Amino acid sequence: MTISLYDAVIPTQLQIIAAVRELVDEAKAHCQEKGMAPDEIIGARLIEDMQPFSYQVKCCREHSLGAIEAVREGVFTPSLAAPPTDWAGLYEKLDEAKAGLEAVTEAEMEGFIGQHMEFRFKDAVMPFTAENFLLSFAQPNFYFHATTAYDLLRENGLRIGKRDFLGMPRMKKI
Repeated sequence: MTISLYDAVIPTQLQIIAAVRELVDEAKAHCQEKGMAPDEIIGARLIEDMQPFSYQVKCCREHSLGAIEAVREGVFTPSLAAPPTDWAGLYEKLDEAKAGLEAVTEAEMEGFIGQHMEFRFKDAVMPFTAENFLLSFAQPNFYFHATTAYDLLRENGLRIGKRDFLGMPRMKKI
């Protein structure tokens, strides 16, 4: 059995977007429980030269729905907009991603196959086919930022585990 480009990308991104949204719920509750200012988590970094939690969440949207939007246009340029600074902004990014990904059809995704796609940033241009952009560039970036968001929460004392990162897997119906 072969799987479609849609099956290789969209369902798992929806799974992880939902899981990251639940991680934001956990982070918000943690701040309230511990009497922490929201920025202690929203602005948290693993190391000084890495981007904060809010940026990681923003990039989950950028490398999921943003990647699909870019394929539609034929070019992906990273957003230089500042990440959200509050819980509402984080939820908005994740809710946008969920709604946008849910609207993508299998037929649209299959129509992307073979289409020219470019990554552009400053003087760098990387040519791709749409499917190679989604599978070898956007998807690894998506997982990197979701994982980094999870790691930042662990580093800041949240009692979360692998199941929290994975969310709800798509199990066989019996």
